[in-house]
Amino acid sequence: MRYKAVIFDFFGTLTVASAPEERVAAISAVAEAIGAPAEEFRELWWQTWSERCVGAMGDFSTALADVATRLGVPASEAQLAAATEIRRTGERAFRGLRRDAVSTLRTLREWDVSTALISDCTDELPDEWSTVEVAPYIQVPVFSFTARLKKPDPRIFALACEGLGVDPGDCLFVGDGGSDELAGATAAGMTAVRILDEGTVHHRFEPVNWEGPEIESLSAVLDLVDRP
Repeated sequence: MRYKAVIFDFFGTLTVASAPEERVAAISAVAEAIGAPAEEFRELWWQTWSERCVGAMGDFSTALADVATRLGVPASEAQLAAATEIRRTGERAFRGLRRDAVSTLRTLREWDVSTALISDCTDELPDEWSTVEVAPYIQVPVFSFTARLKKPDPRIFALACEGLGVDPGDCLFVGDGGSDELAGATAAGMTAVRILDEGTVHHRFEPVNWEGPEIESLSAVLDLVDRP
């Protein structure tokens, strides 16, 4: 078998990327719920991403209270609770899967190919992971929020390998390229492949610098893994 394991990114890889304007609307709704100026809130919220996604600012409600304080907004407990529910509802909307996500993962497991997930995320995804349709097909989910590490730190890739009990050289990593994950996976000893966006929509914070192999669909992963 060419690879013993396939490790996937989540947002933009297993999911269809959400449009930037949808992300802006979602976080603006949170700002409105606590009475904060939307533009100032969005700017500070996105500036704190690196801290929030490794749990350094606590869960969403705690991080929200922190940002509100920095903005001089006296958010009440009721406002924070309402904003938290708005956030959770919004995040669920961003988990729409690519049409071939479930079938590809199911086939890999039928072939006895191990599977893992590495996602840079805040607390909403790990808290609700069991409700995501692909969860039963992912043996080792690694979330930046709970791991206290984010891509491209080689230690987060090592966690996935350790969880599966495989060497990095036996792993194929599949991602859309956010968080410099493709270079990170390569540096960790894996083979990396970029999955292209569906259309022109993406929500990456930075450009993708990648000259390696690319695929257009998740089902193409099956062509890269030798069927037993």
